[in-house]
Order: sequence, then C-alpha cells, then structure tokens
Amino acid sequence: MSPEESELLSHLGTIIYYGIVVLIVDCTLYGFYLLAEFIALYLFIKHGLRQRIQKLLFACSLATLATASWDFVNQCASNLIQIKVSLMDSLDAGLQAQADAAQRAVLPWVVMMAWPINLNIIIGNTIVLWRTWAVWEGDMSIRPALLTMAFVNAGLCLSDAILNTIIRAQTNGVKSGNSTLDTVQMFVSLAINGAATGLIWVKARRSPELVSEYFGQEQKRSERAERMILVLTESGGVLLLFQLLYAIFGRLNVHAAQFSGVNVAWSVIATMLNEIAVLYTVAVIIMAIVNRSALDKLFKLKTAINISLSEKNGQTTKISTLRFAEGGRPPTSSAGLGTSDDFEVIQEESRDEGLALHVIKQEVGDEDRLA
Repeated sequence: MSPEESELLSHLGTIIYYGIVVLIVDCTLYGFYLLAEFIALYLFIKHGLRQRIQKLLFACSLATLATASWDFVNQCASNLIQIKVSLMDSLDAGLQAQADAAQRAVLPWVVMMAWPINLNIIIGNTIVLWRTWAVWEGDMSIRPALLTMAFVNAGLCLSDAILNTIIRAQTNGVKSGNSTLDTVQMFVSLAINGAATGLIWVKARRSPELVSEYFGQEQKRSERAERMILVLTESGGVLLLFQLLYAIFGRLNVHAAQFSGVNVAWSVIATMLNEIAVLYTVAVIIMAIVNRSALDKLFKLKTAINISLSEKNGQTTKISTLRFAEGGRPPTSSAGLGTSDDFEVIQEESRDEGLALHVIKQEVGDEDRLA
C-alpha cells in the first residue's frame, strides 16, 4: 500500500468513526423521543380530536415524528452507504475511486441534513411562544411581538436550510465551518427563545403570590424540585440551554477545519439539539393533554384542550385557533380528558338526578293510589 493510499484509508476511517459517534447520539435520543411520541399518539387516539387546538397539536406531533425520523434515516443511510461503497465494494481503479464513489452515493442524503434540525427549531420555538402566549393571554400588546418573533424565526431557519442545501450540493457534500447565515440563524433563534422564556419569568416575578402558592413551603423538597424542573422544561429553559451551546460552538465552528475538535463537538451538539427540540415539543403536548401543565398550575390558566359535556347536548364550546388559554369559570366536566374533581361533580349530579327521579315516581304512585 502506497503512502497516498494509507493516508486516504486513514481519512476514510476518520469519516466513518465520527459519523458513528454522531449516529450513536442520534439513535439514543431518537429512542427516547419515540417513546414519548407513541405516548402522545396514544393519548390523542384515546381522547379524540374534537377541537381545533387538539388537531393543531396532533399535527405538530406528527410533524416532529416526520422530521425526527427524516434525520434518523439520513444519519443511518449516510453511514451505511459510506462504509459499504468505500470499503466493501472493491473497484479496479483503486481506493481513491471507491472513496469518490462513496462521496457521490451519500450526496443525496447529506444535502438533506440541514432541513430536519431547522424545522425542529421552528417547531420548538413555536411551542415556547405558544406557552408565552398562554401566560400573557390577557395582554394584547404582547401578541404582535410574539407573532413577529415566530415569523422571523421561521423565515431565518428556512433560509438557512435552503442555503445549506445549495452549498452541500455544489461542494459534493463537503461543508467545513458555518456560513454567516448559519451564525445569524443560531443567535436569532436563541434570542427568540430567550425573549419568550424571559417573558414567562417576568410574569412570574409580577405574581409572587402565585409563585409562593405553587412552590409552597408545606411541600416536600423533592416535590418543589420536581415542580421547578417541570416549569423550566415547559417554559423553554432546557431547550434554551442547548440552543446556547449550539450557538456558541456554531460561532467557533465558522473557521474550524473538518473533523477538528470544535467541528466534532458542534456536530454532536447539533444532533442533541435536533432531538431535544422534538422531545420538548412532545413533552409539552403530553403535559397539556393530561392536565399536568406546570405553567397552567403556576399561573392558574385554563388551557383550552378539554371539551365540555355540553357538546353532548349539541352545545359545543367554540375555541378560537388563536386563543390558546381560556380564563374564567372552568368547565364542569370533560370528555375523556377531565380531572378527578370533574368526575366527582358528574357523579354528584347523577346521584342528585337519580334521587329527584325517585321522588317524582313516588309522588306519582301516591296520586294513583288516591285516585
């Protein structure tokens, strides 16, 4: 083996090695995501899709399944094709020809890799903005800012995905370092998430009595810690942490060489953020469905997920697609999604109705005997 072939073989080994490292991270987090996604789909199937907000959250859940699976298939296919074509399929022209053939074979998969993570950032940040909208539901001045942030975030992420697709197609899949648009997209998405999460914490500071009640001293330390974790998760704090790491290492990766320490670290963090974004989305959806939303309990919101029993009498409660939180008097019961208190009310009403019916029948019987 010539020195050139030895160097090329070492380069192929480096590509395969770091590709498998990223794939292991992706497979691990994708497995956790699938578990959460199947739980969410089960809850949707069990309780039905009777309101617009339920249908929107169901579509959002399916979107995360599509983007996460898209990324998973991309990672698996590119690594398997790289190994098979470069090392297993022998060509008479030599190792360099095999490496070139492998580069051409993985190109269709590599050019698509920018899309899943950008779409997942759009979905994740939109969920954070939704929860901020619910917390500030009564303040009309916040809504235009939240809608503007949502459109800016979506526009930058889609532009970044398109640009990265073009660059990878023109360079045969080789892309070392990040472009200026990559950097802008990372920090703007970080700023949008930070602003939305910050608005939630501003609301908490303005409502100290609600915070004191939610994190009451009479509760156990473990329970207060659990509630804090749920609040940090639902408000976007955990997602914000990964976006911060993604932006910092993305900025360092602007002039980084391929397979350098910074480049590999950024690839791993990008893979983690890709899965954390969909995990966060599904976690918030599940909490909303089972009435375990930490922000709902903290700020005493009435998130419009459940359906009133008045629907059975032909009086369906109408909910605006833009009004994500309902205030005022809570519904007396719900179809499949209610709390234990709701069912107690239903049982009490049933007992009262049964007693009244029994009294009426008894009075009618007495009248018949007198006649």
